[in-house]
Parts: sequence; structure tokens; C-alpha cells
Amino acid sequence: MEAKKLMRKLTVLASLLLLLPAVSQAKSLEDLLVEKGVITKSEARGAHHEGGAKVYWRNGSRLDFADTGFSTSIYTKFQTRYTFTDVDNDVAPGASNVSGFSVQTARLGVAGSVLHEEFEYNVEFELGRGEPGLNNGGATLLDAYMTWNACDWGGVQMGQFRPDISRGFSTRVENLQFADRSVVSDFYSIQRNQGVRADVALNDDWQFAAALFNGNSTNEGLNGNGTDNNHLMVVSLRGNLMGDMDPFVEGDIGNTEDMAVNVGVAAGFGENELAFVGATVDEFVLSADLNVKQGGMSFHAEYFTLEHDLGGGADLSSDGFYAQLGYFLEPKEWELALRYGYIDCDNGAAIGNDIQGGLGNSVNVCNDGTAVADDVNEVNLGLNYYWWKNHMKAQLGYSMLDKDLAAPINGEDDEIETRWILQLSSYF
Repeated sequence: MEAKKLMRKLTVLASLLLLLPAVSQAKSLEDLLVEKGVITKSEARGAHHEGGAKVYWRNGSRLDFADTGFSTSIYTKFQTRYTFTDVDNDVAPGASNVSGFSVQTARLGVAGSVLHEEFEYNVEFELGRGEPGLNNGGATLLDAYMTWNACDWGGVQMGQFRPDISRGFSTRVENLQFADRSVVSDFYSIQRNQGVRADVALNDDWQFAAALFNGNSTNEGLNGNGTDNNHLMVVSLRGNLMGDMDPFVEGDIGNTEDMAVNVGVAAGFGENELAFVGATVDEFVLSADLNVKQGGMSFHAEYFTLEHDLGGGADLSSDGFYAQLGYFLEPKEWELALRYGYIDCDNGAAIGNDIQGGLGNSVNVCNDGTAVADDVNEVNLGLNYYWWKNHMKAQLGYSMLDKDLAAPINGEDDEIETRWILQLSSYF
């Protein structure tokens, strides 16, 4: 009798073990309803909530209230560096080399979602200084926006954020392959602006977006309210040609097994305030980028064109590009990177947006008031060590900026500036 009972229990246990693979692969009711289009993914997530709060770490200290569908996280970004700059004394007599330490980035951010990720929000401050070159000793608001994920294939974002011009500028500082962005990206990109953006997923691989911003007229741009009825419009298209990748994380940190190729194009139509003209003129800017990753190798390249309509049939135009190549060495914590950039300055006439959002707020790399360049060449070398991916890394970099002068200065045809940078970067 006992033997029969034991055999019966073993038979039941074996049956359950055989059923486990089928049960583990079975889709939930919510998953089936999403596939049929009866409910949205957001509604399905809400059906899985549990009571109480959950505290954990994910790109910051995160707090989830599953029963109400609310989550929030606090994160920090910190970059400290040493820089040695060797200036060209032949072109600028009396100029001296500079050696010094600095806190390049000190940022605090809060991000999260409400209503089971139907709405998302992000607020980020720069502490102690604004964008590079602005030692204001206070706090500068960088990102401040809310996104409504209206449906599975589209959403709307409103607030202050980066326009899509330049993938390099849209990449967050902790995800950069070099200590600094390319001067080419800085020259052509448009600073954060206040506006609204609509995203539409064309399919699983392609996304289209259209945005409307205040623009770069007087007192507009970063932390500037609208001062007129003219706006900046930006449209963009991005997608994967092969595989799947995040193009806004530079370098192949994930060691992509199969080749992944991503491309993007963005165009901006609006106005920019040009100090030397003393007026706001029409502007058109275009950026296109190519990104490839496979087996620890990465390639990122961007092309830009920028035109300003000065009226009366006159205009200013400029083109530029940069390309960077990276490869993870053995052991995989080490990465070697190389970058080259070029700007056609048109004998110093070219006017860029620069990182501050307009010539009136920044220095034009083509014409700084002393040296007038016909073109600018940039070369960067980088050696990175990753303790914990982009959350904790060290970056050693060498850069050379060569300005081909439109007219010789003190008998020199080029102005050359070189820099060495050692930077420690963290994102928690």
C-alpha cells in the first residue's frame, strides 16, 4: 500500500515537471489582450501592480509605488578633470599655457513616471555652473519636460529639452566616448529650448518626430521664454538598418554580437540672432548621422550644413562633419578611440549655432575676433577605462585644434591649440 502511494506521488510530480516548460512559456491574459488590441501596454502594466512600495537602484535611487502606478528616481552626474592647454604663442603673442583642475559637470536630476508609465517626467540641474564657460556659482535648469505616452506608437513631450539637431549633442554627457563633444557638433547643434514634440513610431525600427520651439531670438533659447511669434521647427527621422542599438550611447559597451547599423537625419527651420548683422535672420540647419556597432567596435559619424538668409539675396552657408572610431581592447575594460572633425569656415564668414545657442552668447570657432579661419580641423585621441560601464569610468584624451587662417598672422598660416585631459566620470 505504501509503495503504491509513493508511486502515485512520484507520477504526479513527474507530470508537473513535464508541464513546467509549457506553463513558463504561456502568455498571460494581459499579454494576449495587448496582442489583440483590446487593451494598451500601459493598461496591462497597471493590471500587474502589487501593493506597497519598492526601493531599488536603476540608474539612480528609485522608489516605486506599484499600487498607484507612480515611480521616481534621483540621480547624480559628476565629472572632474585635469586639463593642460598648449596655446599658439606665434599667432597670439603673450598668450600663456594653462594647467588646472576643474569640476566639469555636477548635475542633479529627478525622473520618473505616473499612471503606470502613461506619463513620464525629467528635471535636471547643473550645480555651480551653467553650460561650459558659465561660472555662475548657482544652479542652471537644463532639462525640464513631461512626456505623455498617449499610445503604443506615439507620444507628446513638452517643456525644455534638446532639439534633435546633432546626435552628438543629444547624447548625454555620461554616454560620450570622449571627454568632450566634437567642436563640429558644438558649432552646428542647437541648445536646449522650450517647446513641444510629437513622436510617431512608424514600425519597430523607425521613428519620426516633429517639434516646435521658441527659437533663438532675443532672450529665447535656454531658460528663455518666447519673445515673439516666430518659432523654430525641427523634424527628424531615425531607424535601424540592421540589428538593434541605442545610438545615444557611444562606443560598443555592450559588445554587440551581430552588426547593428543605425541612421538618423534632422532638419531645423527657424531664426537665429546674429550679432554682427544686428538682426534676427532666417536659418536652415541639417544633420545626418551613421552609427555602427559590432564586437566591441563602434563607428559614429555626422554631417552638417547650415545656412543663414541675410536678405537681399545674400546668405551665409557652412558645412562640416566628424567621424569617430572606437574599439575595446583586451581586457574589455579598456577602449581606444580616434576622432577627426572638419568645419568649412568660408574665410571666417561662417556663423554657427555653437553650444550656447547663438553667436551673441558664445565664441565663434571660425572667427574669435583675433584669428579668422578658412577651415578648422580637429583631431582627438582617447583612452578610456570602465570600472562599471558609463556609471564609473576614467578618460584620458589628447586633442588638437588646427585653424587654417584666412590670412597669415605674424607669418603663421595656422593657429594650433593642443590639450591633454584626464577626466573621472560617474553617473549614479
